[in-house]
Amino acid sequence: MTALTVSDVSLRARGRWHTLAAAAVIWWMLVGVGVAVAHRFGASVAWWDVVHTFTVGAVTTAVIVYSTHFVEALTRTGAGRSTFVAIRVGIIQVALIALLVDRAGYDWGVLSDVAAGAVIAVLLWHIAVIVRRLRGSLAGRFAVTVPFYVAAAAFLILAILLAALAGNGVGDYSDLIGAHSRATVWGFSWLTVLGTVVTLLPTLSSTPISEVARRRCTRALSVHCAGLTAAVLLQALGLTEWAGAAQLLTVLAAVMVAQPIMATMFAGQGRWTTAAASVTAGMVWLIALSAADAASLIGGADARATTVLLAPSFLGGGLLQLVTGVLHHLLPTLIGGGPDKVRRARSLADRGGYARTVLLNLGALLALLAADGPAKEAGLILLGLGLAGHVMHIIRAVVAQYRMENL
Repeated sequence: MTALTVSDVSLRARGRWHTLAAAAVIWWMLVGVGVAVAHRFGASVAWWDVVHTFTVGAVTTAVIVYSTHFVEALTRTGAGRSTFVAIRVGIIQVALIALLVDRAGYDWGVLSDVAAGAVIAVLLWHIAVIVRRLRGSLAGRFAVTVPFYVAAAAFLILAILLAALAGNGVGDYSDLIGAHSRATVWGFSWLTVLGTVVTLLPTLSSTPISEVARRRCTRALSVHCAGLTAAVLLQALGLTEWAGAAQLLTVLAAVMVAQPIMATMFAGQGRWTTAAASVTAGMVWLIALSAADAASLIGGADARATTVLLAPSFLGGGLLQLVTGVLHHLLPTLIGGGPDKVRRARSLADRGGYARTVLLNLGALLALLAADGPAKEAGLILLGLGLAGHVMHIIRAVVAQYRMENL
């Protein structure tokens, strides 16, 4: 079975909308870098302002847009109205601004409650769209990955509810925020990635989609959901060591799906483009950090302190490396204009890609070595340079492709 494709006509029709969505993702990444720098230099910026800018702004926007696109392709139900996706994305942007204005995580107020409710409403809408498409699916074999998106959105709803409880003084704040972080990271973000790479990484690398990974999807999702649900509830109750033990099931589930996919890549069958290398590296980071997080909790480490330590590597080396890597391939494809223009845009985006990937992963490693100090600072700088380089090359390629299209 070869990688999935979508007709060039359909892609061109939606290319400009996806470019705008990518611009929103890139914007929040750049804002996040600026907020993070301000935080490091002692500005009155809460830690959660930094995290929410990346997770709600960049990651959630990307997930809402591109998971909708992948669901349409996997279920073969055709493209829906972009207007409704745009409304969902717009609500997310407004909600994030409200969270930043209200200093959520620092001084949770009524505005944060309203913003949280708005995000939950968007996620319920998103789930309803996915379920409706899955029920009306004409497809097939790889629609087994679509339930990953439903489960991911459900975990984010749970995470938001936990944050709202903590912000309103219900229960132990640290325990609830620790549970909130894990539901967001290993529920929403990681499940979205895991469901997507089954078909996406083979597409990026021109390799066959793994039948073994496909067959394991449903079982792996069940294991992951059972383990993470238990881990989140145990952490919310303050049973950190037991939460870590339950979280090991999420590591097992990830390996079940990722191992056959990456085995094909490392067997030398794939093309190591910037997109393929970034996605593969991001997957390795996410699996490794999931295991490290579980081990830390089992060892009795403070859940919130562990989150702070792992966050730069998780966001930079894991999620954002993966998202920007995918955009190297996906944006030129969605803009379209013919095979030659798409190939030229991808080639332009790929220039210097290996060097940027090295910077990203070295930065993620250095940022993981210590909670503070020179290594941490160097790691954050390298992460920023690598991500900025990815973004600038993507922008350059997209601008050049639109110019070619208008000739």
